[in-house]
Amino acid sequence: MPLQTTFGPVLVARRPPRRDGNKHVRHSTALQQAIGLLRRWRERMRSRRQLGRLCHLDGHILQDIGLTRSELFYEAKKPFWR
Repeated sequence: MPLQTTFGPVLVARRPPRRDGNKHVRHSTALQQAIGLLRRWRERMRSRRQLGRLCHLDGHILQDIGLTRSELFYEAKKPFWR
């Protein structure tokens, strides 16, 4: 899993889609899509737990990293599917 240093989405390198003999792009299966969705949800849950831990830092430390406690609470309380 790549190290994430910001609160933005994690970008993952992906292989280009496979092509069959007719030059048509194969679409991902429903199972692959479901697995991708579960991975995104798991990453969001992990990220929001970390944000919840940051809420307990001192105010001057939060100011040094450019975040406010209310911003952290807002992001940490969002459900994992959003």
